Amino acid sequence: MLQQHLRCHRRKILKNLCALKAAAVAALVLVAIPASAGEVVDRIVAVIENEIITLRELEQRAQPFLEKVAAIADETERERQRNEVMLKVLDIQIGEKMVDLELKKNAEMLGVGEPDINRAIEEVLRMNSLNREQLQAALYNQGMTWTEYRAKLKSQIERARLIQYKVQGRIQVKPDDVKGLCKERQTDGNRNVKVCASHILLKTEGAQTEKEVEALRVEAAKLQAELSAGADFAAYALKRSDDKGSPDGNLGCFERGMMVKEFEEAAFGTPIGSVSQVVRTQFGFHVIKVSDRKTQAASGCETKEELGPFHNELYQQKMEEQMKLWVLELRKKSFVDVRL
Repeated sequence: MLQQHLRCHRRKILKNLCALKAAAVAALVLVAIPASAGEVVDRIVAVIENEIITLRELEQRAQPFLEKVAAIADETERERQRNEVMLKVLDIQIGEKMVDLELKKNAEMLGVGEPDINRAIEEVLRMNSLNREQLQAALYNQGMTWTEYRAKLKSQIERARLIQYKVQGRIQVKPDDVKGLCKERQTDGNRNVKVCASHILLKTEGAQTEKEVEALRVEAAKLQAELSAGADFAAYALKRSDDKGSPDGNLGCFERGMMVKEFEEAAFGTPIGSVSQVVRTQFGFHVIKVSDRKTQAASGCETKEELGPFHNELYQQKMEEQMKLWVLELRKKSFVDVRL
């Protein structure tokens, strides 16, 4: 009993120390920002351990989505949607930082080496019909060196392995649940077969030459490689996508005939939980992640081949549930103070 009390007391002390350290860092950051008397230039909207997110940083990330909200005539509704967007973007940023902190703690255990990075690069070159020179040119245009890109790719592979170790082991799909879903779909028939997906779009609208279009394709291929290696799709969509309909790139669920042909074929052909190859449509280059699929009815519900798609569907649902729970657990055992 005494040991348990001492452990709880120690956790409280550590949490308070994290808060004090974060406050000190925040003070230094904000003191460095010049401001005229009485003018609030910036403020802290979240503290995560010894890191902070400022209002200016949050507004910069949310700006493309706030522009859409600004067009709403009704002031009350405009303010409601603005707050909704800000909280969603902040939640994505906090989740990203929580996983990054966990990565730092477990980097040695994950054991990602040069051969892993080389394989990931070879795969992106193969899947997107690129050579190394094209990829390096795309990196150069973004101000990134080959060494920096390899370090970034290593981080994404580490993230994927961390999730594999920490999350996938929790997932259990019961055979009875799989068979039950299969039989439920047989009752429904093939009506309303849907795919649920998110995407990142790089628009070709402003590209004037074939060279500029090709540069966008190579950029999309680079993103696809990082996402396939384990990068956070929502965080990448927030930073990189030209489609500002949703901060996390989420398109919801859709049936056949609701999207342009090339996009539809890629979405319906990508396995649940996977990232598609780069897809070109009239709008630009897309990278798609399929989060769920309402699988069409099978002829039977007995064999491995018949039950496989329904097992995958349930597995992905549980994967998303456990991922959210894991991030919540990380937040609970860390110092996180939201001040928005």
